[in-house]
Amino acid sequence: MRVPSALCDILSCTPADLLATTAENAGVRRTATDGLPASPADNVAKLRPRPARILPDA
Repeated sequence: MRVPSALCDILSCTPADLLATTAENAGVRRTATDGLPASPADNVAKLRPRPARILPDA
């Protein structure tokens, strides 16, 4: 911010005269879950490990 301040002093102007600002809407960001079903609860059974079966010694 020192350079714009020095330019404003030298040129006798305001920062608004030197710097133009614009505002735009940000686009929609893609997420890592893009394309997966809306409800992750449907796939929970697939993600959980099955319990181990302990067999008696034979």
